Amino acid sequence: MVSLLLACTHLGALEKDVMTLTALIVVLAMCGQGNKALEYFYEMQIRGVKPDAITFVGVLVACSHAGLVDERISHFNLMSEKYGIRPSIEHYGCLVYILGRAGRIAKAEELIKNMPMALDHFVLGGLLGACRIHDNLEAAERAAQQLLELLPDNGGSYVILSNRYSSSRKWKKVKRIRELMAERNIKKPPGCILIEVDGVVHEFVKGDPSHPQSSEIYEMVDDMINR
Repeated sequence: MVSLLLACTHLGALEKDVMTLTALIVVLAMCGQGNKALEYFYEMQIRGVKPDAITFVGVLVACSHAGLVDERISHFNLMSEKYGIRPSIEHYGCLVYILGRAGRIAKAEELIKNMPMALDHFVLGGLLGACRIHDNLEAAERAAQQLLELLPDNGGSYVILSNRYSSSRKWKKVKRIRELMAERNIKKPPGCILIEVDGVVHEFVKGDPSHPQSSEIYEMVDDMINR
């Protein structure tokens, strides 16, 4: 990612057209440098370079990383009002994500309700995650129900909703979710983490001791616990 960013920056010094500036905006946004990405977007407007749909995906992601909720709404509206770009599911997903993370759950739900296209699991998953962060059980139930209708075999949705019920001590509903998982043969996905060391990616799955260095790793963990 760093090498790509450097390449885009070098290219940007030579020719700043819509492709170059969009590449810079997207890469900077993905690297968490939201404010820097927005600087290039403002430069694009000053230069009279017309952004495209991909540009606005980068801009909306940049606003998320920079915590700019109102600015994201403004840029979302700018797409169609000034440039005639019809927002896609990706643009709506970005807006739902930042509204939810900012605690504006009702606004995010209203946006989802008025979307001109069919829902997908990324949009609903973003809303459900926000409900978990802000402990909004009622909205979580609504989002989870829609997500389960869309993807009835998605174990993660059952687990998140079950955890929300548990935190609210609604044990009957927790039991019902677990019974529903058993009826539908839904298995909870095991925890997994990827770690890169010296250019080699190591995968660790909960309860799986198949890593070739697992014995040394567990010995080190035991040593750290003892210390």
